[in-house]
Amino acid sequence: MSQPVMPESKVIPAVAVDRALPTVSVIITCYNYGRFLPAAIDSVLAENVGAEIIVVDDCSTDDSRDVMRRYGDQIIPIFQTHNQGHAGAFNAGWAKATGDVIYFLDSDDFVLEGGLRRALQNWEPGVLLYQYRMRYADETGTLTGIHPSPRLHLGSGDLSQQLRDEGRFHVNVTSGLLFAREGLQKVMPIDADAFRISGEGYLVSVIPLYGPVRSYDETLSAYRLHAAQNWKVRSDFAARARRGLDHDFKRYAAIRQHAAKLGLPAADNLGDADLPHLNDRLLSLSFAPDEHPIAGDSIARVVRLATAAPLHDASGGEYVARWFWWTAMGILPGGARRTLLRWKMDPSARPGWVSGLARFARRRLGIFMH
Repeated sequence: MSQPVMPESKVIPAVAVDRALPTVSVIITCYNYGRFLPAAIDSVLAENVGAEIIVVDDCSTDDSRDVMRRYGDQIIPIFQTHNQGHAGAFNAGWAKATGDVIYFLDSDDFVLEGGLRRALQNWEPGVLLYQYRMRYADETGTLTGIHPSPRLHLGSGDLSQQLRDEGRFHVNVTSGLLFAREGLQKVMPIDADAFRISGEGYLVSVIPLYGPVRSYDETLSAYRLHAAQNWKVRSDFAARARRGLDHDFKRYAAIRQHAAKLGLPAADNLGDADLPHLNDRLLSLSFAPDEHPIAGDSIARVVRLATAAPLHDASGGEYVARWFWWTAMGILPGGARRTLLRWKMDPSARPGWVSGLARFARRRLGIFMH
């Protein structure tokens, strides 16, 4: 198999800039996001933390490679020789990274001013994963809300048992996560075929088995929303759900594999206690039951599992809301159930009174549906 083209590393140790900071490698993964790439690179350079900036282009057909060349020796460019997807780009960047801390930054996102420096100042020996909140940004870079919602408690501490029992904890997306080198060394490289999309989903599923997680309400980066995002499938909820289910099955397999390596037990039915996974099963069964990938599954079974699944750090109102929602999913006829699911998955499809009721529940009753 041919190898990606990689120049020699030009590392600027963070110690030369700020002796209190660990060294950091920022791996920016890019596929046809040349128009956003300068903002990502410039935002890291502006942090002045001596970051080793590795930019991996996964065979873009736009001007991404020309953009990379303009930065000269300010970055380490990696030009993949064939498209390998998210995990393959992670692997290529990781193979060149030398930092104590590794930050995978999506090329359509960017670091907020002071965000990376503050994150590095929070570094603790032995902590393997750090997660931060993000600001939403539009195509122009204008900042709006917070992701995930401040009402959602990000998982923190020793999460090994939760992962092995349920298969998931509350976690942010790629550009809100930093990894300790010692943790990545235990789980890299990633299976590039299995995780062509959402490579971070594998990392956050297995690294906490080896050590603790720290989560902060500070914002690290901007999560840019735009029409060309490769992961978005809004019109076909069933296809979107099946893609999520397939990704979950691969994550669960990885959890079991690494748990076995550590001599730890893991549940055989991880998805039966994983609410986002159960939501995808509900979508799949509701919109395309003939294509549902789980034999013997049913709406009734999914509802029963969902109402019993644990809700971590949830309020009493959220427990009540969860009960009402899933009970409705179990008793409503198919057409009404699909309408409610459309409103849940696509805010633009909601009538005004539904949006108003949701805002009232959040602001006045403190109810936030995960």
